[in-house]
Amino acid sequence: MFTTLTDNSKAAIFTVIVLLLAVTMAASISLFSITSEFLSTALYMFTPALTALIMMLVVTRDDYSGEGWKVLGLHRLGLKAWLAAFLAPLLVGVVATAIVWATPLAKFVMLDDAVSQILGFFIGTVLATLTLSLGEELGWRGYLLPQLLSTGRRRALVLVGLIWAAWHMPLIFLTPLYHSTGNRLIVLPLFVGSIVAGSFFFGYLRIWTDSVCPASIAHSSHNVAWGTLAAFTVTSNPVVVNQYLVGDNGVLILVGVAVAAVWLGRRVRRSIGTGPTVPRPSGEAPAV
Repeated sequence: MFTTLTDNSKAAIFTVIVLLLAVTMAASISLFSITSEFLSTALYMFTPALTALIMMLVVTRDDYSGEGWKVLGLHRLGLKAWLAAFLAPLLVGVVATAIVWATPLAKFVMLDDAVSQILGFFIGTVLATLTLSLGEELGWRGYLLPQLLSTGRRRALVLVGLIWAAWHMPLIFLTPLYHSTGNRLIVLPLFVGSIVAGSFFFGYLRIWTDSVCPASIAHSSHNVAWGTLAAFTVTSNPVVVNQYLVGDNGVLILVGVAVAAVWLGRRVRRSIGTGPTVPRPSGEAPAV
């Protein structure tokens, strides 16, 4: 339909559509009282992928070119980054939780089904990588990040992070499914900071490998790890522990992800330099 849009225009249209879908989906979850957390989460997490498809099938018609689909990063596996993508978020979660276990706020507890929990972590990571996490990553790192790289790598990673954070807000404010406990004056800044830090880590994986797969692995490793670690944690103050310190976006998680992003960013710069490398539908990288 619009074949001459600039990268920034594509990014702007994508952002408007994905945020409208987020508000619509969150309002629908609340309006129709969808009580299944899995169903609600699945519907919500696929809205970025749906938006990417709308952009490519309807708005820009990039799907008519075989090269057009390469922008999503599905044409490569990015095997060289799989280990880092899996271990870094897991290590951040383990170290952060271990720090909390060493305080009077919480303690480690050995579960009777510990083996099942650990096995469930690995199975859950694989399944999420192929489904829910990929639903998000096809939108954020698959489509949006390449469109914004023409603004410069760091600016693009910050912008994707802020848009990604904004996309979560309807889920937080319109439903009880996500971050419904805790003081939002504390939770929201930690949440946004963690999301932006995650945008750098996941984004560097995408840029380094020209593949969306490592970002999906890292996303899954983070999401499944904090739930698994919470099962081994006993605390008398779950809000402080699970919302402010660890959990999904606690301050220790924020610091850990930021450190991981700095480490990976340096490795990426040594490997491929400072310029954007994600291919465009035309087959060429955008100039900075």
